[in-house]
Amino acid sequence: MKQKDKFRYAEKCMYEYKRNMACIEILREDLRVERSGTDVHAQNYQYTFSFTGEPSNPVQARLIKIEQLEDRIRKLERWTKPITMLKSDLTSPESLDKSHNKELYEVMELMYFGNNQPDAIIEELRIARRTLARRRRELVLTSISYLGL
Repeated sequence: MKQKDKFRYAEKCMYEYKRNMACIEILREDLRVERSGTDVHAQNYQYTFSFTGEPSNPVQARLIKIEQLEDRIRKLERWTKPITMLKSDLTSPESLDKSHNKELYEVMELMYFGNNQPDAIIEELRIARRTLARRRRELVLTSISYLGL
C-alpha cells in the first residue's frame, strides 16, 4: 500500500470514528435482541416453505442473522479500536510529553470528531496554519502505526 493511500485510509478511519462507534452500539443492541429471541424461540422447529419451495428453518435463519451481525461488529471494531487506543494514549497521564499530546488530542477532537474547518481550528487553538498541518500529519502518521499499516 502506498504512503498516500495509508494516509487517506487512516484519515477516513478517524473521520468515521464517531459514526462507526454509534453503529457498533446499534448492532450490539440488535445482537442482544436476536440472541434473546433465539433463546425464546429455540424450541420452535416448525419448517415453512420459502420461495424456492425448499423448507426453511427459522432457527437457522436467526443464527445466520446473528453471525452476520457479529461479522459487521468485528469489521467496525477493526477500524475503531486502534483509534480508541490512540485517543487513550494521547490522554494518558503517564505520557512523557503531555502538552504535545494534549495539542494532538485537541486537533483530533476538533478536526476529525468535530468536523471543523481548518480556519476554525486555527482560531480555536490559536496556532499557525503550518503548525496545524504539522500536527495533523503527525497525528495521521501515528494513527497509521496504530492501524498496523
